[in-house]
Amino acid sequence: MDKEKKKVLRRKLAWFFLRAFTAICGGLSLKASYNIGKAAANIAYLFAVRHRRIAIDSLSIAFPHRNKLELKRTARKSFVFMAQSSLETLNFLKNPRYIEKIRIEGRKFLDEALEQKKGVIALSAHLGNFPLISLKLAELGYPAWVMARPMRDEQTGNYLHKLRTEAGVKTILSYPRRESVNQTIRVLRDNGIVMIQMDQNFGTGGVWVKFFDRLAATPVGPIVFALRTKAVVLPIYIQREGIGKHVIRIMPPLEIDERDSKEETILVNAVKFTAVIEGWIKESPYEWGWIHRRWKSTPSDRVMKMEFKVQKD
Repeated sequence: MDKEKKKVLRRKLAWFFLRAFTAICGGLSLKASYNIGKAAANIAYLFAVRHRRIAIDSLSIAFPHRNKLELKRTARKSFVFMAQSSLETLNFLKNPRYIEKIRIEGRKFLDEALEQKKGVIALSAHLGNFPLISLKLAELGYPAWVMARPMRDEQTGNYLHKLRTEAGVKTILSYPRRESVNQTIRVLRDNGIVMIQMDQNFGTGGVWVKFFDRLAATPVGPIVFALRTKAVVLPIYIQREGIGKHVIRIMPPLEIDERDSKEETILVNAVKFTAVIEGWIKESPYEWGWIHRRWKSTPSDRVMKMEFKVQKD
């Protein structure tokens, strides 16, 4: 089977399992969803050799002093957490009453930010069961928007978009770029909340800052939007506390450190924001998706010579 046919088959299988698990999870207890997720993840860990290798390699970059056994244990726990979170999210979407189990720390920071009428940029990461953040905010009546990449499988993407919308969460697609930028600015100027994750590889765009002491291509959207709209930047992340129980932690606002040039301002704040996210991941390493190749891109010699494009120290 050629590469293209395999891709089509994978998408069809993903679509089948998504619809099947959406239907099944709605009638399952959260504990049952967790057990199914754990079993599926342990099987995937054994057979998904490429993704297992990526996870262990990524963990070895982030935690070079840990031995191989520790890295493998964390990688397996990460697989289990991701599978459980996926099924749990489907369960929450079908059973909105579960959202009440999610508690929030630091809600006053969000309310105070919204009182300024400049909009809120929720600086977040692919950490914990992060889709539950927007579900909780929407359930509480906040004007919550999520910035998301369009999925390669349009059918699956449209279905997930439908589920989010029905749950009260609005979506800003990151592409086309111009439309995404304009829509984000409109939402912020209408005093909305836009959740933007800043922890994944950004190819050749953005800036290069140290993430676990290795340069990583880093998006700068939260900084650019904050400079343009004066919106408040609030760091927000989520951690699991038990079966179906999570805590959303909203931290005090991050001030934008303005320098002599826009380029320097962006780089300095990208370093600061990335350090915040790194700190969260260190608290619960297994709750982050290590199968993502965060350090896939490397800066070229030309980029390394550019001023305020790469973190030097």
